This record gives sequence, C-alpha cells and structure tokens, in this order.
Amino acid sequence: MTTIDPDLPELDIVTAHGTVTRLPTSFPIIDPELDGHLDPDLFQKGFEDGNARLLTLPPAWARHHASSILACAPDPHDDEPSYTRGYRAALYGHLRHARD
Repeated sequence: MTTIDPDLPELDIVTAHGTVTRLPTSFPIIDPELDGHLDPDLFQKGFEDGNARLLTLPPAWARHHASSILACAPDPHDDEPSYTRGYRAALYGHLRHARD
C-alpha cells in the first residue's frame, strides 16, 4: 500500500458544478481549491457539449472520436481554454468509464 505524500497538491477541485479531478500530469496549481485560469461556467458548458456530442455517436465511434481528439494537444492559442478543458474532460471521462 502506498502513502500519499502530504507535500503533493490535492487532485480534486470542488466547484459549484461538482468535483473536477485534475490529471496528475496537468500543470501545477498553487492552491488546489482555486484555479484562477478556469472559468467554471465555460468548463461546464464544454463538458456538457462533449457529453452531448458523444451521445449522438455509436459507442465505437464515440470512443474513436474521444481518443482522436485527446491524442492531439489542445491549441495553445485557444480563445476559450476553459471550454476546451471541459470538452476534453468529458472525452477523457468517456474513455475512462466507457460501457459497451
């Protein structure tokens, strides 16, 4: 059994919309409770749009769409990075918890 290093930041960010779990490889956040660059409303909209898009596709196509999008890095000059992060979070969640 491994123990959690107390010097590492928490991975969960709790918002009014729910709990967001950051990937351990994501950029470090000084305060794990506050991400000043994240607009929670745009993140939620991106997440909902991502889920809605996946629901319109057959399961195999949805997995292909999600893995294809996540295989590419997001555009560093994106106008709405919070929306993109939400959309990509939905795709990651779909792949991580997909049911056939």
